[in-house]
Amino acid sequence: MTQPARRDAHLNLYEDAPLNAAPATASLSDGARSDICVIGAGVTGLGAALTLAEGGADVLVVEASRIGGGASGVNGGQIHPGQRRDQGWLEAKVGEAEAMRLWQFAEEARRWLQDRIARHGIVCDLEPGLLSLAHRRDIAEGMRADALHMANRYGVAGLEVLTEADLPRYTGAQGYCGGLFDPHGGHLDPLALTRGLAAAAAAAGARIAEETTVRRVVRDGTGWRLETSRGAVSARVVVATGDGSIGNLLPEVAAHVVPIVNFMVATGPLGDRAATLLRERHAASDTKFVVNYFKRTVDDRLVFGGGESYGNAVPADIRARVQPRMLKVFPDLADVPLTHAWGGRLGITATRLPFIRRLGPDLYVASGFSGQGVMIGPYTGVAIAEAIGGRSDRFDLMARLPIPRFPGGPLLRRAIVIAAMVGAGLVDRL
Repeated sequence: MTQPARRDAHLNLYEDAPLNAAPATASLSDGARSDICVIGAGVTGLGAALTLAEGGADVLVVEASRIGGGASGVNGGQIHPGQRRDQGWLEAKVGEAEAMRLWQFAEEARRWLQDRIARHGIVCDLEPGLLSLAHRRDIAEGMRADALHMANRYGVAGLEVLTEADLPRYTGAQGYCGGLFDPHGGHLDPLALTRGLAAAAAAAGARIAEETTVRRVVRDGTGWRLETSRGAVSARVVVATGDGSIGNLLPEVAAHVVPIVNFMVATGPLGDRAATLLRERHAASDTKFVVNYFKRTVDDRLVFGGGESYGNAVPADIRARVQPRMLKVFPDLADVPLTHAWGGRLGITATRLPFIRRLGPDLYVASGFSGQGVMIGPYTGVAIAEAIGGRSDRFDLMARLPIPRFPGGPLLRRAIVIAAMVGAGLVDRL
């Protein structure tokens, strides 16, 4: 029997049933010093902090809210192999050799994540299996061609192209005309992953200070001064992460990354009924511009994400936004109460590839993962840590990704982006 729906519109399923306790965090006072200061205790910042601390560096992580309080704790937890754009697109934009290097980076990121989950005993409900569902027939045909290309050019085995008739073997989702099953993808509890990475970084010697908002980063002699809500922090190197949350701090990031708010809901445990939605505990996402994504959890809930807004505010009634989208995909859930509903801020770029740059002497930024941060983010942190230590090949690869500025400048940028996004969403509906 399902639980009654709760009235708390911002109840995050991941917070309600934490799998890992967050580590004890450090107190911070005015005049604190650190060799390296990481802004943001999400997966990217913690990937950097863990790597740096394991190498013996003096690392301080400052987080405006709590560990995983940003994008890392409110996303769908899906693991998509590869970069955010498919390999054919990358080959056309950056050439075949560079596209191959980007694929190899993504594969290294996937293996690094799996290895650290095992090495540090991070309990995060890691489950294999990812469905991509085509909402148009031409897209379904493109998936077939893409799977053949990935097998022949990149040696990817196990991809299964699905016709419309094949879909019921995997899912009861309605409105799709084909798809692709990738056994190398999967899903996890993103907040549990983030807390696990934080615990590993703290065990390696990193200090983590929560509820510490950075208001300004300024050059101070040969280093940096960070003006925070708890006083000033001095550091030789600054690593600024925060998927959609650092644009106000760094104008160059704001020019390339726009924050959006995503929305998710969860049912109560569905028992045997869960298998009518997803036959196995897989994750799925579709090919719409305003994407629908969902997964079957280890306790047989359905977690469904869909819809987005192009501001910073989370609306009061998330259920009312997401439930109609969910019922178009799973109409049989009309009688099922939603026990959780939550949302949070993510970051997107014009090309949907992350904005990874060195903005000044010893100032690194990583933002705008556009829904691919669970897997790519932590290893991007590793690449930044390597660059700080003198090895920059992986960082330079990601820093070469083509990320144009959004048009319009500071005054008109948001209005132009919102108009474009709304138009693209209308195309989905039509």
